[in-house]
Amino acid sequence: MLNLFDTYSRESQDLLHSLKEAGYEHPTVVLEPNGFLPDGVESPFIYFLGQPKVEKRGRFFNEVRVPDFWEITGDNTMAQVNYYGQVKAKIYYYAPSYKRIVERVEWIDNKGQIVLIERYDQYGRHIATTTCDTDGKQLVTTYFEEDLERLTENHQTGDLILTLKNQPIRIFKNRLDFYVFYLEYRRFNLDRLIYNTLATSFSVSLQLGSKGILGQDILVWQERLYDSIPGNMQLILNSQPVRTKKILIPQTDTYYRALLLTPKEQHSFFGPLGYIYEFTEKEDIRKDAFVLTNSDQIEALSYIVEQAPNVTFRVAALTEMSPMLLGMVRYPNVVLYQNISQKRIEELLRVSSIYLDINHYGEVQGIVRKAFEHKQVILGFAHTVHDKRYIAKEHIFEQGQEVALVNRINEIYKSVDCYKGAVALQIEQSSAVEMNEFRIRFQEGLGDGNVCS
Repeated sequence: MLNLFDTYSRESQDLLHSLKEAGYEHPTVVLEPNGFLPDGVESPFIYFLGQPKVEKRGRFFNEVRVPDFWEITGDNTMAQVNYYGQVKAKIYYYAPSYKRIVERVEWIDNKGQIVLIERYDQYGRHIATTTCDTDGKQLVTTYFEEDLERLTENHQTGDLILTLKNQPIRIFKNRLDFYVFYLEYRRFNLDRLIYNTLATSFSVSLQLGSKGILGQDILVWQERLYDSIPGNMQLILNSQPVRTKKILIPQTDTYYRALLLTPKEQHSFFGPLGYIYEFTEKEDIRKDAFVLTNSDQIEALSYIVEQAPNVTFRVAALTEMSPMLLGMVRYPNVVLYQNISQKRIEELLRVSSIYLDINHYGEVQGIVRKAFEHKQVILGFAHTVHDKRYIAKEHIFEQGQEVALVNRINEIYKSVDCYKGAVALQIEQSSAVEMNEFRIRFQEGLGDGNVCS
């Protein structure tokens, strides 16, 4: 059995975590070129670059090699290379960005056009270089093991060239052929693929079938379904025999939506699944509400603070705060944390009982998911919330409904039971299941007695 993911997305991570918690320890492959995968997860592009014997410290932003007298400047978001006031390169970090570990460097010409992209991994190695044309379009990417060229991908023709020590050069006409070669080269057990998109990993499943490699694959569908079944899913339902025999759906509402969109004779293809989350139990319920922001645009904050004087509002930012936000100290029930440390963020996640997802612009460090796993009740407005998967529908308010949001805060703090009921609403929406229930559902998807393999 093998997990096969197109990317190491949040969805892929949730599925992998749930499988591991349930005792399924089979290998995991992520098809994208990703140099920051955890132990036990590998990418075909990175595998052939060898395994370093150094620590995973990454390359700090000011360790990027630049010509003499060129300057590197950076903050917690990104960095850049300058020469006499002219930007020569932009440095992008791997998340979390506050660690300032380099993922890629985009070198630019005098017109501001990208001409070269250098990529790094979690060991700080320079693993790949991409050349671009005058319009910034990617031409060729070369992957390195130290100074040796191991793999070259031509983005114009799609072909790849693999050069291994003491072996003949191998040429692949496209990524799909390369992926299939890699899976066979690694001698993975290909009797069952667990994949979660109808894109590349599904194509790999079809390709294995066309080569006569038998198997019983499972699609874990982690997206929404709307007015119709996607075309590739219809291929699974209507074009047997294919390797994919089961479609498991973690989200409860999406599972029932699939049944609604398909005839009864196809319902046996589908099964519910759910997720196993890593919840942190609250030691006590405190009248503390937490907000983490990168801007001073926080919807209705003053009104909420004024109308809930018995609640302490802890507002934090990774950087210096603007004078407008600093002005909130005029309220006795507001505590501000500028340049907050990661240790203090973790502390506020533990002690606060409510998270207000009311800041505009981007989400900071996946804080909504973290608040969810710390069993904070998450409240927000429809135009400010960042991740609805972890917020109960009853806790999302339309713009202008500040009164309703404040009333909900007061209701939650009426008693421990009210708080627990509010937490239960968001956990139910998240399709969380206990480990034993997940195992049972997944085992039904496998369709045999092989519980953990």
